Amino acid sequence: MRTRTYDTSVLALLLSNLKSHLRITADDLDDELMAKLKAAIDSAEHYIGRIILESSINDTLPFSSKVALSRPLISVDGVEVDDAETSDFTTDIFTGTLLFPEDMSGHAVEVSYTAGMGQIPSDIVSAILLMASSLFANPMDSVETLPKASQMLLRPHRTYDLL
Repeated sequence: MRTRTYDTSVLALLLSNLKSHLRITADDLDDELMAKLKAAIDSAEHYIGRIILESSINDTLPFSSKVALSRPLISVDGVEVDDAETSDFTTDIFTGTLLFPEDMSGHAVEVSYTAGMGQIPSDIVSAILLMASSLFANPMDSVETLPKASQMLLRPHRTYDLL
């Protein structure tokens, strides 16, 4: 199970950018625009395979000696194995992996961590704004894929995990 808390200051800035992009000056559509913005961020993150907006994340995962977390990983704030807090792990920031000793066992790992890009590149911001605009302009189920311009802007940031 995952819970995620977005950095509200960055979300507010993106909402302001989206309203400017759509030439909207009133605040009465903010809730709807925020929903479209979060959907666009999630879609962009799914496409590139990384967390874009810095967020606090709590994940509950099956125990393994290597537990993969969302990347880019900024920090690990707390780890519990079978509801007992532990510091018996190392973190590989590059791969976003928690490494436990080989002799350690358990059933579930609960991890609190921070992930996301410290600074969001302008092409990713543009792609998100284009997606959110498209979702806002087409409220019916007519948006089947990412807008082509968004795909082109996100493509250089796409990651592929090799097994």
